[in-house]
Amino acid sequence: MDDKLTIHVTISERTYPINIKRGDSEGEARIRQASDLINNTVNQFRKLGYVNRDEQDYLAMSALQLCLKIIEKDSNVDISPIINKLKDISLIIDEILEKEQKVL
Repeated sequence: MDDKLTIHVTISERTYPINIKRGDSEGEARIRQASDLINNTVNQFRKLGYVNRDEQDYLAMSALQLCLKIIEKDSNVDISPIINKLKDISLIIDEILEKEQKVL
């Protein structure tokens, strides 16, 4: 039994087959959402009315813009709660080690 399913998404007026795991409705939804995001970004660049631009230019500018958003989002991740939790764990470990030293 084949556990793969081929879906088709259209990006910038071209259709692409993509294999997904059969029954992975969340994965399929993410792929369709991503293709919609790409198409919307391409359309925004088209509407700007750049002269002498072809579809490849719009796709390249869209890829750049979307990648910049990912990089900005990644750099804004707040890791202070993780650091605080690690400090708490370190204190607990120190207390345990101190008690062990007293026992010895």
